Amino acid sequence: MQFKHFQFPANNLYRLRCLFPLVLALVLTSCQQDNVNAASQASQPEVVAKKDSAKEEVAKTVLQVFKDPTCGCCELWIDHVNDRGFVAQINHPENLALEKLNRGVPPIYQSCHTAVSEQGYFFEGHVPAKIIQRFLDEQPDYAVGLAVPGMPMGSPGMEIGDQFQPYEVLLIKADGTAEVYATIKTKEEQY
Repeated sequence: MQFKHFQFPANNLYRLRCLFPLVLALVLTSCQQDNVNAASQASQPEVVAKKDSAKEEVAKTVLQVFKDPTCGCCELWIDHVNDRGFVAQINHPENLALEKLNRGVPPIYQSCHTAVSEQGYFFEGHVPAKIIQRFLDEQPDYAVGLAVPGMPMGSPGMEIGDQFQPYEVLLIKADGTAEVYATIKTKEEQY
């Protein structure tokens, strides 16, 4: 898979890119999303975790998630990881593109949100929770994170009906190069 180099020219273009899947999902599923007040949440991360009353896990992996406050597909991805044993702490930086660069995410692999583990690894875009867990268990020495560039239809957080587009999860190396870490050919493979 070959990617063309690009940079986000303006924050508004980036926001429109994140909003398009949300608008499409709202039209297709008639869902309603509450607006998030970015100013009140920018000072302190919002902790979002679902508790299982039958049993509490002793230690859950915390992911700092950096996203635009209006991005609905990011919220759905956060639900996906929280439902699978992670704890998302949501952050709304003023300049998301700069935040990604400061965290080491090369522009060519950027998507709508960035999650960062306690170990400092980044997970860019709609990376499935089970792939994140596998990566954290292995912790490859030469890797800085994983990325799913773009926003593949049917990936976690991008589910719309039965639509699914196969995609690759890329392992990003410290030198900025990438290799395929996982290939997701069916919707079921990501759960």
